[in-house]
Amino acid sequence: MWVTRETIVRSRVGDVSFIAMSQSVIVRKLASELDKGITTEVQVVYLMAAVRKLLEQQDPRTRDQKPQRPYLWFHCDWCLHSRLFKSKKAQDILEKFDRAHVCLMEQIESGRSIEPKGLTPEIQKEVQQISGMELFDKELNEFLEANGLPSLRSGGNWVGFVQLYSRVVEDCPLVMRSNNESANIVQVTLHVEQRPDVFAVCWKVEDKDGKSGEFSVAFGSSAVPRPNLLLS
Repeated sequence: MWVTRETIVRSRVGDVSFIAMSQSVIVRKLASELDKGITTEVQVVYLMAAVRKLLEQQDPRTRDQKPQRPYLWFHCDWCLHSRLFKSKKAQDILEKFDRAHVCLMEQIESGRSIEPKGLTPEIQKEVQQISGMELFDKELNEFLEANGLPSLRSGGNWVGFVQLYSRVVEDCPLVMRSNNESANIVQVTLHVEQRPDVFAVCWKVEDKDGKSGEFSVAFGSSAVPRPNLLLS
């Protein structure tokens, strides 16, 4: 039987010291990977898995306590699943896309701009922030910095990271729970399109009637995505 250093520490001084050692090991491994530069999908999966391990200790999810960084939890979960439907945050995000999809389909069918019913400015803004990975950006980079790790924003690295992350979760649908009878959509799937000088992260929304719409956000060479939210 192999006995790790962490196991020995736990047996001698108890769970608290073991947790501290475990976090320091994870942070050291993350630092090593970030120093290399994140340039492959494999590195993205490794980084998100390690971040999730830290979240489990620093920002746990419980029935009585919501996590401080729900979007970071969501993106970690999505990265590690072929389809996601059990996540509470995934369902919350799907409900926001559901409202936006219904409104935009009504606009297309009527052929004119109409007042969005049930789509508050707050939800519109959040859908745009989700589509542009802005909330993911905020929570992941704040988390890295809080652990003494370098941000992914420096040198325009965030845009490259978004492209790699999007490739990882590409075609891994967010699935609306079947017991949500009021929902109009069934799933949202992300895919990446390469365009001249930019790439686009496209969120395809499919509804129960077999119709689909797409929210598209284009990213250029800068660290800030071009806000190009469209429906096709």
